[in-house]
Amino acid sequence: MPTVGIDGNQRQFVAIGYGMLLTCQYRALPPVSEVQWKKDAKVIARNASVEINDSRVTIPQYNTGHVQLTINTTTSRDAGIYTCLVINDFGNSSDTTSIIIQGA
Repeated sequence: MPTVGIDGNQRQFVAIGYGMLLTCQYRALPPVSEVQWKKDAKVIARNASVEINDSRVTIPQYNTGHVQLTINTTTSRDAGIYTCLVINDFGNSSDTTSIIIQGA
């Protein structure tokens, strides 16, 4: 079973209009076959690819031990529950963080 964790607190505050960076660290044997970022249970990125049509969202790093998700210039719509789901041949594990967008 993979082990997974999102850096930072389970509840994170981001000021509206600023960038947001989430880092998911994981370990798995055998190696992971897929890593997903979800927002409110909807897949927004898979491995190194962003799955949604939003140019503000990028995956700046993806390797055998961690994946990062960035959102440039946050808006109130970016608030929600973000999940990092790691899958390998033995199963899957996930971690979540709640993002609260604070007004100007």
